[in-house]
Amino acid sequence: MLSTGTFRDLYVYGYDEPEGYAIEKGEKMYYAFFSPDPAKAWKSGVELRGLSKGRYRVVDYVNGKALGTIEGPNARVDADFRGRLLLEANRIP
Repeated sequence: MLSTGTFRDLYVYGYDEPEGYAIEKGEKMYYAFFSPDPAKAWKSGVELRGLSKGRYRVVDYVNGKALGTIEGPNARVDADFRGRLLLEANRIP
């Protein structure tokens, strides 16, 4: 239930591309990205903001696709999606 998490105001609508949103829940961060044109694929990286220092495993949780391991607090993942991309960043102890 992401609705019980904390919305993090980390992206600026109309300025950041792709459009992004973040929710923090426990040790995990959840991200939603929306391409500027749903008919065209977004083929660039996305910045995962708001992470603490440390390592995270990133998963496209809708498609069950692992996107690799990243290092916070400043992290990017390669992204190739059409319409929307929903990610979970799970901290690795």
